[in-house]
Amino acid sequence: MSKRLILGVLSAVVAGLAVPLVGCEVEETEPTPTAQATPTPDIRAELERLRLEEDAKPRFEGVLSGIRLYTGGGKDVERKNACSDAKPEEVQHLDMSAVVGTPMEIDPSYLPASAEEQPTMWPPVACKGIVTDVERWWVIPGKGNLFIARRQGEQAVASSSSADRVSAGTVGGKPAVLVAPLTPEGYGQSVVIIAEDFGLTIVFADGLPLDETVKVAEGLG
Repeated sequence: MSKRLILGVLSAVVAGLAVPLVGCEVEETEPTPTAQATPTPDIRAELERLRLEEDAKPRFEGVLSGIRLYTGGGKDVERKNACSDAKPEEVQHLDMSAVVGTPMEIDPSYLPASAEEQPTMWPPVACKGIVTDVERWWVIPGKGNLFIARRQGEQAVASSSSADRVSAGTVGGKPAVLVAPLTPEGYGQSVVIIAEDFGLTIVFADGLPLDETVKVAEGLG
């Protein structure tokens, strides 16, 4: 796998932000694996209508809660981290045990009932000796999926959500950006983006209401 492909995949941002299900900040990338939520036919029809409406709405672009949201691509706007200019020999894949006890560890104290953890496509990654990307992923049978990522570096995220879905908030006393789902049931993706000393924590869910997604984020510490 090329360095560009590796770093592009690891800079991918969860849906509701770039393109559903994952918006990639670099070309030639593969999406992070996800399970699809399973709404009823009536909800699917409503969801399709809402997506078409959203396509016509303006996107939010700017700084909210200290987090920069951007819609374009290219090196001048993409978020920066230790992998942005790393050489292939400076990229290292780690075991999950390598981040236990560090700020990059993902150890939620709350998960929705019946959530089943799935193997992640990408293990923790370090560039130049700095852990840059950690992720975990759960399927919630009958509802959808839950994805949690911690990203080192600039507090910036690629976003394609309409401006009316995006709001400022706080989670666990930290500045955050909240992205409401398209439906009250949580279909159309709810997202919580938290500003951290190391960069960002991102909690993405499909099939969960925003308040439930926030509850997961609050349990991360």
